[in-house]
Amino acid sequence: MSDPALDIPGTTRILDERGEVIGSGAGAITLVPTPSSDPEDPLNWSQSRKNIHLACVILYTAATALFSSALYSIYAPLSDSTGLSIDQLNVGTGYSYLFIGLGTLIFQPAALAFGKRPVYLVTSLVTAALNIWTVFVQGNGQWIARCLLLGLFGAPNFSLIEVSIADLFFYHERSWPMGIYVCLLYAGACLGPLLSGYVFEGMGWQAVIYLSSGLMAIVFLILFIFLEETNYMRETPPLAASHQVAETSASVAPEDGEKYTDTKQPSAETTLHVPIHIDDRITTSWHGPRPFTFVKVSPHAGGIMWRGLVQPLALFRQPVIIWCGVMYGVYQIYYNRKSQIPTVSPRDTPDKHIGLTFLSPMLATIPGAVLGGFFTDKYTLHQARKNNGISEAEHKLKLFIFPTILTPIGLLMIGLGPYYNAHWMVFVVGEWILNLAGPLATLLVLTYAFDTYHAIQPRDRTGVHAAVQDCAPYLLAIIVIGMIVTFAFNYAITPWAFEWGFFNFAISAACIATAFNLTVLLMLKWGKYLRRTGESYYFKVINW
Repeated sequence: MSDPALDIPGTTRILDERGEVIGSGAGAITLVPTPSSDPEDPLNWSQSRKNIHLACVILYTAATALFSSALYSIYAPLSDSTGLSIDQLNVGTGYSYLFIGLGTLIFQPAALAFGKRPVYLVTSLVTAALNIWTVFVQGNGQWIARCLLLGLFGAPNFSLIEVSIADLFFYHERSWPMGIYVCLLYAGACLGPLLSGYVFEGMGWQAVIYLSSGLMAIVFLILFIFLEETNYMRETPPLAASHQVAETSASVAPEDGEKYTDTKQPSAETTLHVPIHIDDRITTSWHGPRPFTFVKVSPHAGGIMWRGLVQPLALFRQPVIIWCGVMYGVYQIYYNRKSQIPTVSPRDTPDKHIGLTFLSPMLATIPGAVLGGFFTDKYTLHQARKNNGISEAEHKLKLFIFPTILTPIGLLMIGLGPYYNAHWMVFVVGEWILNLAGPLATLLVLTYAFDTYHAIQPRDRTGVHAAVQDCAPYLLAIIVIGMIVTFAFNYAITPWAFEWGFFNFAISAACIATAFNLTVLLMLKWGKYLRRTGESYYFKVINW
């Protein structure tokens, strides 16, 4: 008999009433999701085989992040060579973020319909070729077109990696690979300007373009040889591992806020599911490179593509998704726009030294992403013990106290430091603080959305609807909203930071950041209500 208190997505019992681990003991970890008996099921791969695949997608992440940020420390010479103003360069970069959001709506469902391996290969090769266009750009129109296309084909780096990790790793072991992904996503974006500043000093700004394109071409070759396909459709997904909205007698989801009545009891065939423990599974070792293995196109390809495009847009009316998307975008803005301050600061920082300013935030990604994720898991258990073993999605959001305090401090330091012509360490430490807060805030926002929506399963648990839910439409909606916010701020950032003055920028940015961060108080108070009332609408959307 189910506990009514647990019938809200994001409310989960993870400990017993005494606050102890359920089923603790040697070999008692139940594998979620439950693997099939097929040795080629990615969940049944050996640890070394999984690590090879993880290394491939993490390499893609780091290279794409490095590639996309390599221009940050050479904006001044790029502006001189192309005749484009810093404002035009910034606006073009904003367009790329807009098309990252659009690209997720295309490449995420395409990866499920046609295979993740083809998407990784095509996007790495196309971005390598498109980037060379930068050397020959003439006029603002070509610059905008270049940014649009690179944003479109760079989209998988923001959404597909998470799904690839979920294909390979069980629920209890995903934090480590996810922490590495987030760490390298931020670290790669910091390493690009760090290296490109020195490349420019020794070889010129065009060399930065050619070398970054060459890096992506090398990544393409490595993926072509070593990357395997992880798309796999299991015949009977486990009901025990998911939260499914009950069907009414009319097989129609009720309106928001209504109670579910006349619930059909699932058949024994669908509810009886023998759990597999960690010591009982079979594993298959890596069989060596098979570069010419082609994936079978999904029989639901058409349905996956149009649903993957439409469903995330339909979820824009969900308050939880709107809040997560806006907060995701806000922290993208703070990270990506602080990079331009040294180029126009009173100190006239040399380009190679501009690159060095990215060393500090790169080092901050380790405690911000990896340790932040580890601490969040521990804190979740701590909160569950205080709540009779029940974990609420909002428990993690209490940790937003750290970004709320750290973000305005970092913004004040990176703005007031150049304004008062202070020692360069003021700016660098400010960057470190800001990049310590950014990954943690991003992690909290995404895990909150994951806890709320990921376990809601459609009626059809093996066909097109299940495949689209695996596509994580809630995540795509959040990324689209976040990239729209980033794009919109791009029109204001140059006059705000560089024309209004660093002093006014620092004060206003710190106040705005605090105002955004304090909205977490609204989610702490009303989040559970929004999860409960929004469940039926989300269920309708994923059953279209």
